[in-house]
Amino acid sequence: MAQYKEMVIRRPQVCRMPSLCLNGKWLEDLQFTVGMTVGVVYGDSCLTITTCPNVKNSIAVLVVESKQVRGRSRPQIILNGFILKKYGLSVGDRVGLYLVPNQIQIAKINRFTNAEVV
Repeated sequence: MAQYKEMVIRRPQVCRMPSLCLNGKWLEDLQFTVGMTVGVVYGDSCLTITTCPNVKNSIAVLVVESKQVRGRSRPQIILNGFILKKYGLSVGDRVGLYLVPNQIQIAKINRFTNAEVV
């Protein structure tokens, strides 16, 4: 069953580039595990992170990192810099995340609406 989540593009304290940090148990529930290689692909209407990367079509290949949360290791994916800029995302933009197992679709949403990613 698909889920939906909203987030805001932030600016890390050490960098001027936009950043989107995805972490938590919900990544585990989508089968994103620490050490796994994931691919990032630009689509017509969204940016997609997938656990089954096709290296030829991916604009970036990332490794799921580990973040300690309450003494437990949780998966973490950080998108920043050129990946977000190339897709037209900047600091302060709201994005909708459409969550299905092995895949996260990210699309910019209008700050005046709550429309889900289609």
